[in-house]
Amino acid sequence: MRTGFSDRTNDEFLQEVLKRVNELRKKHGSPALSLDPELVEYAKSRASFMAEKDNLTHEGLRSETGENASWAGASAGPTAGSGTAAVDSWYSEISNYDFATGKPIDSKEDIGHFTALVWKNTTKLGVGRVVGQGTEYWETYIVANFSPPGNMAGQYVMNVVPAS
Repeated sequence: MRTGFSDRTNDEFLQEVLKRVNELRKKHGSPALSLDPELVEYAKSRASFMAEKDNLTHEGLRSETGENASWAGASAGPTAGSGTAAVDSWYSEISNYDFATGKPIDSKEDIGHFTALVWKNTTKLGVGRVVGQGTEYWETYIVANFSPPGNMAGQYVMNVVPAS
């Protein structure tokens, strides 16, 4: 287990992520999310957990909560990674999503981060960010937690629609 990662979740970061997520959701006809203080605390704990494990893992994720995670490294620090960059990275999976079938175009590529972002039935967001010195880089772990979670089998086509 690694230690020494500190919480870098501040209001500016929270608003940056919320704004970007809601901009993308709007393009897909999904209602805006609201920040949930309890989910923010949970996301911060999940980011710390992943930093300690040195792994983007959904291990231990509580039921009824969706999750996206991001890692970024920098040669100099302690610079906190960008929330917008994390969200845009998750959203980039749109290129592999088949809106007609609700499935990946290429089964070897991910879609789950994208679909979690724009899932219509999700209403709340929590996000956390931790930063610390890793073995090779200054590292940033960003975690977004969603409630209710998306990515429910059989519900993709109705919850993830093309951008208009």
